[in-house]
Amino acid sequence: MTEQTDTLHLEGSLTIKTVTETRGKVVAALKNARDGNHLLEIIISEDSNCDLTLPQLLMAAQTTADADGVEIRIRAAEESAFATTLERAGFTGSGVDGSTLRINGDNR
Repeated sequence: MTEQTDTLHLEGSLTIKTVTETRGKVVAALKNARDGNHLLEIIISEDSNCDLTLPQLLMAAQTTADADGVEIRIRAAEESAFATTLERAGFTGSGVDGSTLRINGDNR
């Protein structure tokens, strides 16, 4: 993998009602990262509205990325709806560094 990073910003409503559109964005970003041999960083906007559909979609994306040899990093603010959704779903908050929720052990 090269040191280059492709970035996908997810914002707005990220719920079951918009999952088809969000999935399309994630699939396209994964394809571009795979084709360019780049890391894919997914940034979830702090003011996005989300439900459990988003973590499920991102877990499926991680499975696809693993199969395609793509590394994914997911970032969201500690005080975001995404972080709250993860907490309510029973995921631990061990990735919180004070300002950013880190998933996949990203220490940048």
